[in-house]
Amino acid sequence: MHRICRMESKSYNYTTSLSKGDSYDLVFVTNMPSFYKVRLWNELNRHVRVYAIFVDSIEKDRNSDFVSVKPEFSYSVLSSSGVAGKSLELLRILRRVNYKKLVVGGWESIPSMLSYFISPKRKNAVFCESSIYEIHRSFLKDSIKKLILSRTSVALPSGQAQNDILNLFGYKGRVIYTGGCGLLNYVSQPPYEPRKNARNYLYVGRLADVKNLKILVEVFNDLPDLHLDIIGFGEQYNELKALAAPNVTLLGAVNNVDLPSHYQSHDVFVLPSKVEPWGLVVEEALNNGLPVIVSDSVGCKDDLVNSSNGLVFAHDDKIALRDAILKTQDIGFYNSLRMGVSQIDFSSRIESQVNAYLKLLE
Repeated sequence: MHRICRMESKSYNYTTSLSKGDSYDLVFVTNMPSFYKVRLWNELNRHVRVYAIFVDSIEKDRNSDFVSVKPEFSYSVLSSSGVAGKSLELLRILRRVNYKKLVVGGWESIPSMLSYFISPKRKNAVFCESSIYEIHRSFLKDSIKKLILSRTSVALPSGQAQNDILNLFGYKGRVIYTGGCGLLNYVSQPPYEPRKNARNYLYVGRLADVKNLKILVEVFNDLPDLHLDIIGFGEQYNELKALAAPNVTLLGAVNNVDLPSHYQSHDVFVLPSKVEPWGLVVEEALNNGLPVIVSDSVGCKDDLVNSSNGLVFAHDDKIALRDAILKTQDIGFYNSLRMGVSQIDFSSRIESQVNAYLKLLE
Protein backbone atom coordinates (compact mmCIF):
# COMPACT_ATOMS: atom_id res chain seq x y z
CA MET A 1 0.00 0.00 0.00
CA HIS A 2 1.36 3.41 -1.01
CA ARG A 3 0.25 6.28 1.19
CA ILE A 4 -0.31 9.42 -0.78
CA CYS A 5 0.91 12.50 1.03
CA ARG A 6 -1.24 15.37 2.20
CA MET A 7 -1.57 18.47 0.10
CA GLU A 8 -0.47 21.59 1.91
CA SER A 9 -3.58 23.70 2.12
CA LYS A 10 -5.09 25.85 4.84
CA SER A 11 -8.63 24.86 3.89
CA TYR A 12 -8.57 21.07 4.26
CA ASN A 13 -6.56 17.90 4.74
CA TYR A 14 -7.13 15.08 2.31
CA THR A 15 -5.41 11.73 1.84
CA THR A 16 -5.88 8.84 -0.57
CA SER A 17 -4.46 5.35 -0.74
CA LEU A 18 -3.02 3.69 -3.83
CA SER A 19 -2.79 -0.08 -4.26
CA LYS A 20 -0.64 -1.83 -6.83
CA GLY A 21 -2.66 -2.50 -9.97
CA ASP A 22 -5.22 0.27 -9.43
CA SER A 23 -6.63 1.34 -12.81
CA TYR A 24 -7.35 4.86 -14.07
CA ASP A 25 -8.42 6.29 -17.39
CA LEU A 26 -6.35 9.48 -17.18
CA VAL A 27 -3.26 10.10 -15.07
CA PHE A 28 -2.00 13.70 -14.96
CA VAL A 29 1.48 14.89 -14.01
CA THR A 30 1.79 18.62 -13.36
CA ASN A 31 3.71 21.08 -11.24
CA MET A 32 1.19 22.05 -8.55
CA PRO A 33 -2.51 21.71 -7.59
CA SER A 34 -3.65 25.04 -9.00
CA PHE A 35 -7.35 25.66 -8.52
CA TYR A 36 -8.20 25.83 -12.23
CA LYS A 37 -6.63 22.44 -12.99
CA VAL A 38 -8.26 20.83 -9.96
CA ARG A 39 -11.66 22.19 -11.05
CA LEU A 40 -11.16 20.73 -14.54
CA TRP A 41 -10.09 17.34 -13.24
CA ASN A 42 -12.95 17.25 -10.75
CA GLU A 43 -15.31 17.66 -13.69
CA LEU A 44 -13.47 15.00 -15.70
CA ASN A 45 -13.65 12.64 -12.73
CA ARG A 46 -17.44 12.65 -13.06
CA HIS A 47 -17.02 10.92 -16.42
CA VAL A 48 -13.85 8.82 -16.07
CA ARG A 49 -11.36 7.75 -13.39
CA VAL A 50 -8.75 10.46 -12.83
CA TYR A 51 -5.51 10.33 -10.89
CA ALA A 52 -3.11 13.28 -10.54
CA ILE A 53 0.53 13.51 -9.50
CA PHE A 54 1.62 16.96 -8.33
CA VAL A 55 5.37 17.54 -8.37
CA ASP A 56 5.05 20.40 -5.86
CA SER A 57 2.42 21.57 -3.39
CA ILE A 58 2.73 25.36 -3.60
CA GLU A 59 4.44 28.09 -5.58
CA LYS A 60 5.70 31.47 -4.44
CA ASP A 61 3.89 34.67 -5.37
CA ARG A 62 0.48 32.95 -5.25
CA ASN A 63 -2.52 33.55 -2.99
CA SER A 64 -3.01 30.93 -0.29
CA ASP A 65 -6.28 29.87 -1.96
CA PHE A 66 -4.51 29.19 -5.26
CA VAL A 67 -4.46 25.54 -4.14
CA SER A 68 -7.64 25.58 -2.05
CA VAL A 69 -10.04 23.67 -4.32
CA LYS A 70 -10.53 20.18 -2.89
CA PRO A 71 -9.76 17.35 -5.33
CA GLU A 72 -12.57 14.87 -5.89
CA PHE A 73 -10.12 12.49 -7.57
CA SER A 74 -7.20 10.44 -6.28
CA TYR A 75 -3.88 12.24 -6.24
CA SER A 76 -0.36 12.38 -4.86
CA VAL A 77 1.89 15.29 -4.03
CA LEU A 78 5.54 14.27 -4.33
CA SER A 79 7.01 14.67 -0.86
CA SER A 80 10.65 13.88 -1.60
CA SER A 81 13.21 16.67 -1.65
CA GLY A 82 15.41 17.30 -4.66
CA VAL A 83 15.09 16.29 -8.30
CA ALA A 84 16.43 12.76 -7.81
CA GLY A 85 14.11 12.02 -4.90
CA LYS A 86 11.02 13.33 -6.68
CA SER A 87 11.93 11.45 -9.87
CA LEU A 88 12.31 8.17 -8.00
CA GLU A 89 9.04 8.71 -6.15
CA LEU A 90 7.25 9.46 -9.42
CA LEU A 91 8.70 6.31 -10.97
CA ARG A 92 7.41 4.19 -8.07
CA ILE A 93 3.92 5.64 -8.39
CA LEU A 94 3.68 5.11 -12.15
CA ARG A 95 4.81 1.52 -11.74
CA ARG A 96 1.95 0.86 -9.32
CA VAL A 97 -0.92 2.14 -11.48
CA ASN A 98 -2.54 1.03 -14.71
CA TYR A 99 -3.76 3.79 -16.98
CA LYS A 100 -4.98 4.44 -20.50
CA LYS A 101 -3.34 7.83 -20.98
CA LEU A 102 -0.62 9.70 -19.13
CA VAL A 103 -1.02 13.46 -19.59
CA VAL A 104 2.07 15.49 -18.67
CA GLY A 105 2.40 19.25 -18.32
CA GLY A 106 4.86 20.07 -21.07
CA TRP A 107 8.45 20.48 -19.91
CA GLU A 108 7.80 22.05 -16.51
CA SER A 109 10.33 20.06 -14.46
CA ILE A 110 12.81 17.23 -14.71
CA PRO A 111 10.54 14.72 -12.89
CA SER A 112 7.70 15.65 -15.26
CA MET A 113 9.94 15.24 -18.28
CA LEU A 114 11.10 11.82 -17.10
CA SER A 115 7.47 10.68 -17.16
CA TYR A 116 7.56 10.58 -20.96
CA PHE A 117 10.34 7.99 -20.84
CA ILE A 118 8.91 5.91 -18.00
CA SER A 119 5.63 5.52 -19.88
CA PRO A 120 5.12 4.02 -23.39
CA LYS A 121 4.81 6.59 -26.18
CA ARG A 122 1.38 5.27 -27.24
CA LYS A 123 0.02 6.20 -23.79
CA ASN A 124 1.71 9.60 -23.54
CA ALA A 125 0.04 12.95 -24.08
CA VAL A 126 1.42 16.45 -23.50
CA PHE A 127 -0.70 19.43 -22.54
CA CYS A 128 1.04 22.50 -23.86
CA GLU A 129 0.40 25.75 -21.99
CA SER A 130 3.54 27.58 -23.13
CA SER A 131 2.96 30.03 -25.97
CA ILE A 132 5.07 30.92 -28.97
CA TYR A 133 5.36 34.46 -27.57
CA GLU A 134 7.39 33.39 -24.53
CA ILE A 135 9.72 30.82 -25.98
CA HIS A 136 13.47 31.29 -25.45
CA ARG A 137 15.35 29.24 -27.97
CA SER A 138 18.71 27.53 -27.68
CA PHE A 139 20.12 24.33 -29.09
CA LEU A 140 19.74 22.55 -25.75
CA LYS A 141 16.19 23.77 -25.04
CA ASP A 142 15.05 23.02 -28.59
CA SER A 143 16.57 19.54 -28.41
CA ILE A 144 14.79 18.78 -25.14
CA LYS A 145 11.41 19.89 -26.49
CA LYS A 146 11.86 17.87 -29.69
CA LEU A 147 12.85 14.80 -27.70
CA ILE A 148 9.83 15.13 -25.42
CA LEU A 149 7.47 15.60 -28.36
CA SER A 150 8.96 12.51 -30.00
CA ARG A 151 7.77 10.56 -26.96
CA THR A 152 4.11 11.65 -27.18
CA SER A 153 1.26 10.37 -29.32
CA VAL A 154 -1.15 13.22 -28.57
CA ALA A 155 -0.67 16.94 -27.88
CA LEU A 156 -3.23 19.18 -26.16
CA PRO A 157 -2.43 22.86 -26.83
CA SER A 158 -4.50 25.43 -24.99
CA GLY A 159 -4.90 27.48 -28.15
CA GLN A 160 -3.29 28.77 -31.32
CA ALA A 161 -0.20 30.33 -29.73
CA GLN A 162 0.48 27.05 -27.95
CA ASN A 163 -0.06 25.00 -31.12
CA ASP A 164 2.46 27.24 -32.88
CA ILE A 165 5.14 25.76 -30.60
CA LEU A 166 4.18 22.28 -31.76
CA ASN A 167 4.43 23.45 -35.37
CA LEU A 168 7.78 25.10 -34.69
CA PHE A 169 9.25 21.79 -33.60
CA GLY A 170 7.59 19.78 -36.36
CA TYR A 171 5.21 17.78 -34.19
CA LYS A 172 3.44 15.13 -36.29
CA GLY A 173 1.19 13.46 -33.70
CA ARG A 174 -2.51 13.90 -33.01
CA VAL A 175 -3.53 17.37 -31.82
CA ILE A 176 -6.58 18.17 -29.69
CA TYR A 177 -7.25 21.82 -28.82
CA THR A 178 -8.44 22.28 -25.24
CA GLY A 179 -9.48 25.93 -25.50
CA GLY A 180 -8.04 26.78 -22.11
CA CYS A 181 -5.71 25.73 -19.30
CA GLY A 182 -8.39 24.78 -16.77
CA LEU A 183 -11.73 25.82 -15.30
CA LEU A 184 -11.85 29.14 -13.50
CA ASN A 185 -14.36 30.14 -10.85
CA TYR A 186 -17.15 30.70 -13.37
CA VAL A 187 -20.03 32.97 -12.37
CA SER A 188 -23.38 33.71 -13.96
CA GLN A 189 -22.39 36.14 -16.66
CA PRO A 190 -23.79 39.65 -16.07
CA PRO A 191 -26.40 40.63 -18.68
CA TYR A 192 -25.54 43.45 -21.05
CA GLU A 193 -26.31 46.90 -19.69
CA PRO A 194 -24.89 50.00 -21.38
CA ARG A 195 -22.79 52.28 -19.21
CA LYS A 196 -22.60 56.06 -19.36
CA ASN A 197 -18.82 56.18 -19.08
CA ALA A 198 -15.75 53.99 -18.64
CA ARG A 199 -13.50 55.38 -15.95
CA ASN A 200 -12.39 52.45 -13.81
CA TYR A 201 -9.70 50.07 -15.07
CA LEU A 202 -8.38 46.92 -13.43
CA TYR A 203 -5.31 44.68 -13.42
CA VAL A 204 -5.20 41.33 -11.60
CA GLY A 205 -2.05 39.22 -11.25
CA ARG A 206 1.46 39.01 -9.88
CA LEU A 207 3.45 42.21 -9.43
CA ALA A 208 6.49 41.15 -11.41
CA ASP A 209 8.58 42.68 -14.18
CA VAL A 210 7.27 40.16 -16.71
CA LYS A 211 3.78 41.64 -16.24
CA ASN A 212 4.94 45.00 -17.64
CA LEU A 213 3.22 47.00 -14.90
CA LYS A 214 5.57 49.97 -14.86
CA ILE A 215 4.44 50.96 -18.35
CA LEU A 216 0.82 50.51 -17.27
CA VAL A 217 1.24 52.75 -14.22
CA GLU A 218 3.15 55.37 -16.23
CA VAL A 219 0.33 55.56 -18.79
CA PHE A 220 -2.33 56.05 -16.10
CA ASN A 221 -0.16 58.62 -14.32
CA ASP A 222 -0.69 60.76 -17.43
CA LEU A 223 -4.46 60.10 -17.47
CA PRO A 224 -5.59 61.65 -14.15
CA ASP A 225 -9.29 61.51 -15.05
CA LEU A 226 -9.16 57.70 -15.20
CA HIS A 227 -8.57 55.30 -12.32
CA LEU A 228 -6.53 52.11 -12.24
CA ASP A 229 -6.78 49.47 -9.50
CA ILE A 230 -4.04 46.85 -9.25
CA ILE A 231 -4.83 43.59 -7.46
CA GLY A 232 -1.96 41.27 -6.58
CA PHE A 233 1.36 41.06 -4.78
CA GLY A 234 4.98 40.42 -5.67
CA GLU A 235 8.46 41.84 -5.72
CA GLN A 236 7.46 45.06 -7.52
CA TYR A 237 4.87 46.17 -4.97
CA ASN A 238 6.95 48.90 -3.30
CA GLU A 239 8.40 50.13 -6.60
CA LEU A 240 4.96 50.43 -8.19
CA LYS A 241 3.47 52.07 -5.13
CA ALA A 242 6.20 54.71 -5.17
CA LEU A 243 5.68 55.27 -8.90
CA ALA A 244 1.88 55.49 -8.81
CA ALA A 245 0.00 58.78 -9.03
CA PRO A 246 -3.13 59.33 -6.85
CA ASN A 247 -5.38 57.81 -9.55
CA VAL A 248 -3.55 54.46 -9.30
CA THR A 249 -4.34 52.23 -6.29
CA LEU A 250 -2.57 49.03 -5.27
CA LEU A 251 -5.11 46.85 -3.47
CA GLY A 252 -2.78 43.98 -2.56
CA ALA A 253 -3.85 40.33 -2.52
CA VAL A 254 -7.50 39.36 -3.00
CA ASN A 255 -8.77 35.79 -2.69
CA ASN A 256 -9.93 34.22 -5.94
CA VAL A 257 -13.47 33.72 -4.63
CA ASP A 258 -13.74 37.48 -4.01
CA LEU A 259 -12.55 38.57 -7.44
CA PRO A 260 -15.94 38.64 -9.23
CA SER A 261 -17.13 41.64 -7.22
CA HIS A 262 -13.94 43.51 -8.14
CA TYR A 263 -14.23 42.67 -11.83
CA GLN A 264 -17.87 43.69 -11.98
CA SER A 265 -17.29 47.01 -10.23
CA HIS A 266 -14.80 48.07 -12.92
CA ASP A 267 -15.22 48.97 -16.58
CA VAL A 268 -12.16 47.57 -18.42
CA PHE A 269 -9.56 44.91 -17.64
CA VAL A 270 -5.95 45.45 -18.74
CA LEU A 271 -3.21 42.81 -19.04
CA PRO A 272 -0.01 44.41 -20.42
CA SER A 273 2.33 41.39 -19.96
CA LYS A 274 5.67 41.04 -21.70
CA VAL A 275 5.16 37.27 -21.43
CA GLU A 276 1.91 35.42 -20.60
CA PRO A 277 1.56 31.70 -21.41
CA TRP A 278 -2.26 31.84 -21.49
CA GLY A 279 -3.86 34.50 -19.28
CA LEU A 280 -6.62 32.96 -17.17
CA VAL A 281 -7.46 36.41 -15.78
CA VAL A 282 -8.55 37.48 -19.28
CA GLU A 283 -11.18 34.75 -19.27
CA GLU A 284 -12.19 35.70 -15.73
CA ALA A 285 -12.64 39.34 -16.76
CA LEU A 286 -14.74 38.40 -19.80
CA ASN A 287 -16.84 36.03 -17.70
CA ASN A 288 -17.58 38.97 -15.38
CA GLY A 289 -18.66 41.22 -18.25
CA LEU A 290 -15.51 43.30 -18.76
CA PRO A 291 -14.05 44.26 -22.12
CA VAL A 292 -10.30 43.64 -22.14
CA ILE A 293 -7.11 45.33 -23.32
CA VAL A 294 -4.25 42.84 -23.64
CA SER A 295 -0.73 42.91 -25.02
CA ASP A 296 0.34 40.99 -28.11
CA SER A 297 2.33 38.65 -25.83
CA VAL A 298 -0.72 37.25 -24.05
CA GLY A 299 -1.13 33.60 -25.01
CA CYS A 300 -4.94 33.58 -25.24
CA LYS A 301 -5.25 36.69 -27.41
CA ASP A 302 -5.85 34.72 -30.63
CA ASP A 303 -8.50 32.51 -29.03
CA LEU A 304 -10.39 34.79 -26.63
CA VAL A 305 -9.86 38.40 -27.69
CA ASN A 306 -11.29 39.90 -30.87
CA SER A 307 -12.69 43.17 -32.17
CA SER A 308 -16.07 42.50 -30.54
CA ASN A 309 -14.80 42.18 -26.96
CA GLY A 310 -11.41 43.87 -26.62
CA LEU A 311 -8.24 45.41 -27.97
CA VAL A 312 -4.68 44.16 -28.48
CA PHE A 313 -1.60 46.41 -28.35
CA ALA A 314 2.15 45.92 -28.83
CA HIS A 315 3.57 45.12 -25.39
CA ASP A 316 6.61 47.39 -25.80
CA ASP A 317 4.67 50.38 -27.13
CA LYS A 318 3.47 52.79 -24.42
CA ILE A 319 1.70 54.99 -26.96
CA ALA A 320 -0.22 51.98 -28.33
CA LEU A 321 -1.39 51.12 -24.80
CA ARG A 322 -2.47 54.71 -24.18
CA ASP A 323 -4.34 54.78 -27.50
CA ALA A 324 -6.17 51.56 -26.65
CA ILE A 325 -7.24 52.96 -23.29
CA LEU A 326 -8.41 56.21 -24.85
CA LYS A 327 -10.33 54.30 -27.51
CA THR A 328 -12.49 52.79 -24.77
CA GLN A 329 -13.42 56.35 -23.77
CA ASP A 330 -15.66 56.43 -26.85
CA ILE A 331 -18.77 55.27 -24.99
CA GLY A 332 -20.46 53.94 -28.12
CA PHE A 333 -17.45 51.79 -28.93
CA TYR A 334 -17.09 50.76 -25.30
CA ASN A 335 -20.69 49.62 -25.03
CA SER A 336 -20.34 47.66 -28.27
CA LEU A 337 -17.50 45.77 -26.57
CA ARG A 338 -19.67 45.10 -23.52
CA MET A 339 -22.37 43.76 -25.82
CA GLY A 340 -19.82 41.46 -27.48
CA VAL A 341 -18.59 40.19 -24.12
CA SER A 342 -22.14 39.37 -23.02
CA GLN A 343 -22.57 37.04 -26.00
CA ILE A 344 -19.70 34.69 -25.08
CA ASP A 345 -21.02 31.24 -24.13
CA PHE A 346 -19.00 30.16 -21.10
CA SER A 347 -21.01 26.97 -20.60
CA SER A 348 -19.80 25.73 -23.96
CA ARG A 349 -16.23 26.64 -23.02
CA ILE A 350 -16.45 24.37 -19.97
CA GLU A 351 -17.94 21.55 -22.03
CA SER A 352 -15.31 21.94 -24.76
CA GLN A 353 -12.41 21.64 -22.32
CA VAL A 354 -13.84 18.55 -20.68
CA ASN A 355 -14.60 16.93 -24.03
CA ALA A 356 -11.08 17.64 -25.29
CA TYR A 357 -9.63 15.39 -22.59
CA LEU A 358 -12.32 12.75 -23.02
CA LYS A 359 -11.29 12.51 -26.69
CA LEU A 360 -7.98 11.08 -25.50
CA LEU A 361 -9.84 7.88 -24.69
CA GLU A 362 -11.50 7.51 -28.11
